[in-house]
Order: sequence, then structure tokens, then C-alpha cells
Amino acid sequence: MRLRAVTGLLRKSESSTADAAAAIRALHQRRRSRVFDDRYARVLCGGFWRLVLALRPLEWILARLTRPTAPVAMCVLMRARYAERVLERAVERGVVQYVIIGAGMDSFAFRRGDLSARIDVFEVDHPATQSKKRDRIRRAGLKVPPRLHFVAADLEKTALLDALSGSGFDASRPTLLTLLGVTYYLTDESLAETAGSIARGLSPGTLLVIDYLLDAASSRPEHLPMRDELKAFVARMGEPMISDGSQAAMNTRMEALGFDTVENVALPELEPQLLEELGELPLEVPSFFGLAVFKVADPDERSARTS
Repeated sequence: MRLRAVTGLLRKSESSTADAAAAIRALHQRRRSRVFDDRYARVLCGGFWRLVLALRPLEWILARLTRPTAPVAMCVLMRARYAERVLERAVERGVVQYVIIGAGMDSFAFRRGDLSARIDVFEVDHPATQSKKRDRIRRAGLKVPPRLHFVAADLEKTALLDALSGSGFDASRPTLLTLLGVTYYLTDESLAETAGSIARGLSPGTLLVIDYLLDAASSRPEHLPMRDELKAFVARMGEPMISDGSQAAMNTRMEALGFDTVENVALPELEPQLLEELGELPLEVPSFFGLAVFKVADPDERSARTS
């Protein structure tokens, strides 16, 4: 198969970010040292990616073509691990709802029965993506967990809280939401609209986990060519990264929208713990992605702090 043909397949059919993220997780399961375990990723991949996984020569060709996206692969794995660690702690403190915004082919509800039996999980995504996912779940013979709720919505047309209305979601109950693999494709205005609606509509203490692109000044100099190459590659694929910022700028932006900062880290800050747990890492950790946890602020507590 010619390289141009592979590129064409990657750009159309099964090449959405949802499918690509599932493929990254599935390919990662072949590693001896795994940042993230996901035994369901393969069955949730689309036909093109399953073909890649089945044919090693095609996998090698695709790896050459997508070399600039290797930093994204490590980010996909690290952000999934990070979010679930945050969720584990949050459940112990009383969180009973988990909202995955842009869930794609996420397999949490199937993998983590220890948690999904204790909480309600709401997967929010475009109707076409959810239809595709539910078909793959049926084909794989998987039983949908009783507390998993599919919320089909085009969030470009429907507000998040409007989408959740009628799904069984209770805005007054302790909740954690994730917004992963999204912020760098949003304008500042779109991020403000999405995050601001969460801060306005959900109760104080609600948690939001995001990942974001760090600006060039916040990245290690030796990683800047990698960062530029990645941005150019995704732009050619029709999904340009249009938003970035420093850790301080992200904190300021989210705090202005009604959140308190719980934690905000660049990926390399997580590397020592990963090395301690795993012994080795399969890929270099890029310095131009951040992960953060924000909490919907209590207005009374904010007033007391500033008075």
C-alpha cells in the first residue's frame, strides 16, 4: 500500500480523534511497561485501526507517517491515567457522578467495575460517534453496565447542562467531569463558554479535569521542534491546535470563570512517579502539555478569602 493511500485512509474514514485515541491505547498494550492498561481499546477501534493492529507492516508504515504525533500518544496515555487517579480519590471523598465530555471510545465503564458500580457515568459525545461506539459494543458482545448513561449531543449546538438534562444527571450531587483532548482545539471564547457553564450550573466543589497545550515559552527548548512539527501535522489533518498558554495563564483564566485551582502540572512533573512505578517509559514525555484539576468555587469562601 502506498504511503499516500495510507495517509488518505488516516484522514477520512476511521481517523477521528476518538478512533485514534483508542488505537493509541490498543497499540500501547503491546508494551512491556504500560502507562495505561486498556484491554477493551482494541474492540472499540474502527475497522481501519483494527486492520493496522492486525498487520504489523501496515503498523510500521503508519508509525513512520504519524511520527510527529508521538507526543500526543504519550499525552493520551498519561492524561487517562491521571484522570482516573483523580477520580479514584474523588470517589473516596464522596463523588457519585462522572461526566466524560467528548467520551469517544473511552472504555472506563467496562474496565473499572470497581468504580463504575459505585457511581453514575455519563458519556457525552456527538450522536454519530456514540452510534458508532454502541454498534462496536454490540459487535464485541459487551454488556453495558447499568450505571453507564449515553448522552448523545452536538455540543456545538447544545449546551452541556442542557444535554445532560433528562439523562438522570443531578446537578446538585458531587460530580467530577473530564474535558480531555479538547481544549487546544477551542478558541478562548469556546473554552470560556463550556467551562463557565459548568461553574455556573453545578454545585461548589464540582471537579473538572482538563489537559491543555503549553505555550512555547513554557516548553523545554529541546522540545520546541517537536511541538512545531506536531502542530503542523494536525493542521494538515484538518484539526489545527489554536489554543495554548502557561500554567499561570490557565489558572487565571479558569479562576476568572468561577473555579479554584486544585492542581496544575506539566507532564514532566509526573515523570518521576511514573518511573518509580514502572521502571521505564515507552515514549519520551513531552514538555508542552499540561494537566489540571479545577474545582467550582464556593462564592462565600471566595468572599471570605478576599475580605
